[in-house]
Amino acid sequence: MVNVPSRDEVRKAIVDLLEGRRSREDVDDWAAPWATLDDLPEIDDELVWDTLGWLFGCAMPDPSRPHNNGYLFGEVDFRAWLEEFDAAVARGE
Repeated sequence: MVNVPSRDEVRKAIVDLLEGRRSREDVDDWAAPWATLDDLPEIDDELVWDTLGWLFGCAMPDPSRPHNNGYLFGEVDFRAWLEEFDAAVARGE
């Protein structure tokens, strides 16, 4: 059985992206099943669900964005995701 990712795991995925410990493709692949498969456990934590949605797509190419190395999302986006995640936790969401 597959366990639903925890808040710590999804936060770590964003930090790993920012710090270069994991590639975009690795994080995207990790988040993808939660957005695309129907036979996984349901995610009750809205913050985890939303964050996995951001992470699924972090490797989406967009050649018109050279400042993001040809990806739709870049470091500025990842920092904003982390800030939004941390703010939601601080608000008790």
